[in-house]
Amino acid sequence: MKEIRHGEAERAAAALGAEFECLDLGDYPLEVDKGALGGLADRIRDFAPDVLVTHTDRDPFNPDHAAAFFAVERARALAAGAGVASAFETVQPPEFLLFEPHQPELCNFVPTTFVDITPVIDQKEAAMAEMKAQEYLRSYYGQRAEQRGNHARRSSGNSAVRYAEAFQRVIPQVVSAL
Repeated sequence: MKEIRHGEAERAAAALGAEFECLDLGDYPLEVDKGALGGLADRIRDFAPDVLVTHTDRDPFNPDHAAAFFAVERARALAAGAGVASAFETVQPPEFLLFEPHQPELCNFVPTTFVDITPVIDQKEAAMAEMKAQEYLRSYYGQRAEQRGNHARRSSGNSAVRYAEAFQRVIPQVVSAL
């Protein structure tokens, strides 16, 4: 199964025009020891992303999802040095978002951000088509994109939004004015 999903993820990334790198930390169970955590923090420092996206901190059906959240949360904090001057190299703290899980209500997921994916829905569908081991997610997230598109239209007043994805902020957004 690991080889199958690895290949699917590579092909899905290619459909999106994205790079794919697998850290190979295990699967059922995901094990993130001190060395792996340090490696993840190093990757965040090297890449210096503007945004980090991961699983929710709760999933009653897959304990690996919560393990991924806590590893990314800690690695982000280590890489960013809590946003203050530090004795070691740090990066600007990236925004930290959770993507919408398959069962949002059971994972304490509350959307705080909608991203209009209308212009790239064909790419998303092509990427999802590669995830053959989890075919049920293809129709689920297709329907969800339409529902979230409705939410985004109503939230923004932008009638051009047809499809959207929902995310939940972990760290508050900082602005200079409202």
